[in-house]
Amino acid sequence: MQQNKDIRKNKPAAFLFCGLIMLITAASDALRGVFLPELGNAFTLSETQSSMIIMISYVGNLLFLSVGGRLSDRLPKKRFLAGVLLIWCSALAVYVFTESYGVLLVTMIFSMGCSTLISTTVNLITPLLFTSPAMLVSIFNFVQGIGITASQNIGGRFADRLGSWHIANAIILGIALICSVLLFVLKLPRQDTDPPETTVTGGSMTDMVFRPASLLLILICGFYFIAEHGLMNWLTSYGSKHLGYTVQEAAFYLSLFFGGITVGRLIFAPLIDRVGIFRSLLIWSSAGAGLYILGMALGRGGMLLIGASGLGFSIIYPMLVMLIGKYFPPSETGTATGMILSIATLFDIGFNAFFGSLVESVGYAKAMIVLPFSAGAFAVLLFVLKYAVGSSKEIR
Repeated sequence: MQQNKDIRKNKPAAFLFCGLIMLITAASDALRGVFLPELGNAFTLSETQSSMIIMISYVGNLLFLSVGGRLSDRLPKKRFLAGVLLIWCSALAVYVFTESYGVLLVTMIFSMGCSTLISTTVNLITPLLFTSPAMLVSIFNFVQGIGITASQNIGGRFADRLGSWHIANAIILGIALICSVLLFVLKLPRQDTDPPETTVTGGSMTDMVFRPASLLLILICGFYFIAEHGLMNWLTSYGSKHLGYTVQEAAFYLSLFFGGITVGRLIFAPLIDRVGIFRSLLIWSSAGAGLYILGMALGRGGMLLIGASGLGFSIIYPMLVMLIGKYFPPSETGTATGMILSIATLFDIGFNAFFGSLVESVGYAKAMIVLPFSAGAFAVLLFVLKYAVGSSKEIR
């Protein structure tokens, strides 16, 4: 009873902590793409070396999610969050002071890995802190979208000098330290009500991978990651180096795309329950991919269409996560979702490993074709999943 009273008193601080942490982790992640042209200029990087900055960050994402997921189940959530937050703050502090490409590359593993792990953990502790978790998860993801859009729009105006990179990370570090203080005063309930009943063995994991829907779900998520994350990380460079825009102008169009995602998550949420998860995915992915492909095909004249496609992309990722669970029994949902998203992350790593070399070989105009191809692929594969594979459950 006393614990429940403490948690109720804690709600304002908990709400502020969750909202701020989602805002700044998103802003931090978005800074990479905005400042990529300037980082390339400052360190005299080739396109291949620039792509390594993006690729290595997703390696960090994969490493921290795979290792951190296990630790989060074994450690108290507050202690776990405090440890990850400390590592993340240390990485931000390195960004504030370093002017070394090698140090930047190594630090990117920790900053991206920790920020992803922190935002994922916030989604996990929200049901422990609030009585309306679904609504608040939506609010926190909306705030996350604000962080991405603000970082791209505001950061893009000052992304033409390395000093701005230091200042931006210093601001994020300052807010992160405030979040550390808030976390210190928070009282998180112990999550000891669900002891593990079974252990996932190598055979059962293999069985999950080779189920009919699993491969398609991995491909759908993987191509979606390339389409969205590829735009986040490369549109500013593409617009400023190939289309003739300034860095500020290119970053503005990128912010329109993520602004569309942010607004769309808020305004379309009431429609999803009426239309159904799968039907919504088919409708919104078709509209989003169509605008995205047309915008990329039109080049300089299509940037507004690319921005508008964000409205179509807005519901896709959260609905994909929900859709994955529909193909597995409740006892396997968490394991299966983590497995599919982790494998799909390899698409991000592979894309960024070769994309810089591809730009150097064929130029931006041809290299960027990978992005609209990926957008079309995930939309088409959703239809294949719906009508060719189907499901053991009725999924609207």
